[in-house]
Amino acid sequence: MFNKFVSAGGEVLKEKPDPKEEENKRNRPEPKVRQSTVSRGSSDEGKSRSRSGGGSGRDSKSGSGGSDNKPSVDPKLEYEKEISSFIARFSVKLKCWMGRVTAFGSSDLIPGFMHEFSTKGKQALIECNYSATEILGNPSISPGLSAKLDKINPLLVELIAMCQKLYNGPELTDITEPILVAPESPVAIERVKTPIYNLFKKMYILYPYQETLKKSFLQAYDEMQKIENKPALIYASKKRKISQEIDTLFNTFFEKLYLVVIRAENKNIPLVSRYMESLLGIVPEDRPGQRKAGENVPGGIDPKAKAEEAKKQEEEKEKAKEDEKEPVSLSKEEAYGLRLMQMYSIAKLRKKFDPKNEFGFVPDSDKVLLSYFYFREFDDEYSFVLTTKKIDLKLVHLNGVKIDYRQKMLDIYESTRPVTDQYRIYLDVIRELQKHKANPGANYIEASKKLTTIEQKRTGQSRTVRNGIKEFAQKSRDILLDLIKDMKSKKEIVVNMNDVITFDAMESRKRLNKKPIKQCVMEAYCFALALFDRIESGDLYGGLVELTPEQMKESFGMEVQENAAENPGLEESSLAGGQTESAVPSNPGAVASVPPTSSSSEDSDPLDEDLDELEHVDHDDDDILPKGNPI
Repeated sequence: MFNKFVSAGGEVLKEKPDPKEEENKRNRPEPKVRQSTVSRGSSDEGKSRSRSGGGSGRDSKSGSGGSDNKPSVDPKLEYEKEISSFIARFSVKLKCWMGRVTAFGSSDLIPGFMHEFSTKGKQALIECNYSATEILGNPSISPGLSAKLDKINPLLVELIAMCQKLYNGPELTDITEPILVAPESPVAIERVKTPIYNLFKKMYILYPYQETLKKSFLQAYDEMQKIENKPALIYASKKRKISQEIDTLFNTFFEKLYLVVIRAENKNIPLVSRYMESLLGIVPEDRPGQRKAGENVPGGIDPKAKAEEAKKQEEEKEKAKEDEKEPVSLSKEEAYGLRLMQMYSIAKLRKKFDPKNEFGFVPDSDKVLLSYFYFREFDDEYSFVLTTKKIDLKLVHLNGVKIDYRQKMLDIYESTRPVTDQYRIYLDVIRELQKHKANPGANYIEASKKLTTIEQKRTGQSRTVRNGIKEFAQKSRDILLDLIKDMKSKKEIVVNMNDVITFDAMESRKRLNKKPIKQCVMEAYCFALALFDRIESGDLYGGLVELTPEQMKESFGMEVQENAAENPGLEESSLAGGQTESAVPSNPGAVASVPPTSSSSEDSDPLDEDLDELEHVDHDDDDILPKGNPI
């Protein structure tokens, strides 16, 4: 029937489905519908696309050419962001605050930490350097001691040498100086950043070896005892001391210095990390383990190098002696000032300023004693120009500012009192030193340390006294030079420059009695100038507290003492008129001769001829003029 309908031209409008195929269709899963690739601005659609199956993902990749791939992230940048994030910075501030290194809201190092480091930390570094130098720096025992340690392990000597380098005097001074200058003030971290980084780098390298480092010192002292054959108690004390100081460095200050580093960087950098090593600039060659047995000790003393160094020092000394023989050109004023200072021998100065012999225990070569005597000489003979009312001084205006020279000079003179107080303290230190030398005690080690402490105290106080005198001389020199310049030109300050100063009967023996004011000012200036230069760069300068025999011979000519009356050249010499002699009679080439000048012209201004108004140096018949060149 179906075929007949079709053959007659009929069409099938709807075909009844096969029951089996219908059942299969119902059981078959629905095909996934491909989503449109056109963006509609919906976040949900974007999410559905990202969660689409493998087929659609492949279609997307083929259609867009992989444009949806994320760019590769630099791990270093990610790590940098992580250690410098807000949470990391907060953690750093909290660590430093809890570690008592900085305040929470400031990067300045607190005074408590700085004081602790300047005392305990500095002492530990000095002790490590001292102990290492004692082991490696003694030419008589160090080579044999190093050889015995090398038989155990070459690392032992290397670690001791690296511990010796922990101490760096200038860097340690840079760290501790700010808190010594201002004990109650925090210290800006940037001010001490560089030296702290350098110290932390050396400690960072040694940190994993701290126990081996202690064993190195203990073994070294055991071997030293066998060589020196001294009582075991001495070495037991040394071993205990160095062990304590190593623990102080690495168990206390290492962590605090680490906190300083991360606070300065403002990043939470892990202690043991490549980032920290890169920040400190540590390379593999810096680490222990590079040395082999028998090699030169890093930081120690090489015998060949020491011999070469000694030879070089000998050559430098000879060269220095030759340089000292070369003439030194001095100004007329300074030459005259030296002549004024050399009017009295040391014995004469003692008789004049120490009649009761209170300073008899201080040696003649002591720089403080000599500086103080010259300071007293200026005070006794010349300082009246700073205080007397006989010199009429006018107020002047400079750039709209009123200047009272009389008051300025009175203020300068008032600064003489602290000098005397500091000198008394210096005398007490010398008494303490001599008392300790007379009775050092039974404990050799403690006596040696106390002696070193007192000597350091003496050196420091010596600088303090000399600096006080130098500052007074400098201020006096500067203000007297202002008066001299004015008397040569405008003549506005000193009204009565040509008046003669006359003292009463009690002071009639003073050198400047019955001399014009302008000459008194000039001589006081010359003396202050010479005193300043001798302390600033002459024989009274330097870290040594006493003059060497060579300096005593050069400055005071102690081996030859001529009576002033037997030296006619001195009676006739001055800076006025004729060819002026050198300031140092025994060394004519040491100073420049003053060219001849003439003061006969009536039109010449006062002081226009420099020191022509100065008369020859007058002195008593029993005054002794030392020879030599202190400058």
